Amino acid sequence: MKGIFHFILSHSIFISFCAAALALQTLLLLSNPVNVYLLALIFFATLSGYNAYWLTSKFSFNKYASFLFFLQKNTSSLLVLLVAAIGMLFCFTHLKLVMYNIGITFIFLALYAIPLIPIKQLHFTRKAGFVKTILLALAWTMATILIPLQIPITEMPVAGLLIFAVRFLFMLMLCIIFDKRDAAVDKIRGLQSLATDMSSTLLNYFIAFILVAYIIAAWALKFYGIALSHIAALIGMGGITLWVYISSFKKRDYIFYYFLVDGLMFLSGLLTLLVSI
Repeated sequence: MKGIFHFILSHSIFISFCAAALALQTLLLLSNPVNVYLLALIFFATLSGYNAYWLTSKFSFNKYASFLFFLQKNTSSLLVLLVAAIGMLFCFTHLKLVMYNIGITFIFLALYAIPLIPIKQLHFTRKAGFVKTILLALAWTMATILIPLQIPITEMPVAGLLIFAVRFLFMLMLCIIFDKRDAAVDKIRGLQSLATDMSSTLLNYFIAFILVAYIIAAWALKFYGIALSHIAALIGMGGITLWVYISSFKKRDYIFYYFLVDGLMFLSGLLTLLVSI
């Protein structure tokens, strides 16, 4: 059982469910119909994206005797990536998608992954610092807001734009928690992020600023037809995220980050679902 749990976490299956939960939250907050194929597409896209990212990272920062040996050592990730790609193609055949949103999301993810590519001419991007963190938060926001809504950002109602802001700020807090954990390793690898560019004190102030902005944006939804129960759930998630951030000051294990921190996304979607019933 422990092995299955570790497989689900290490192959980004759990975080893919988290992405689908946030997409569902978007639809519920704006009272949009739920399309199972669309949620499945987001699940499989996240699954393929993260496994491709981890494979690129492993190949870039580890010494392998040959490319064939690398493939043999990462067979399970490659199989998951293949299954995810097949799942995406299946969902595509059942959907009429606004490719504009998917294209922008893909560009953000590609830019985020560029520093990992083992090409010396691209290593200058490892000094991007805060851009890396913001790109990932933006990619997550695009994937869980604009893709499920299937409308260009220029056509979003004010409530949708506020939810976009709330989601971005929420994802930015989670990204910073991971950046803070990876700061020491990132410095060794020559990578920069918000956590490497800021002192611990400044990072704490920045998190406080993000949380205040998050609460203000969530509360503003009250004036655009979003139920108080939904707003309370969103603000409550802000408080829980702050508690997790403070908890991360101590040395934490793999489960803390890949189950508890990532799980905040799933919990946020679940709370919205519960207050919608």
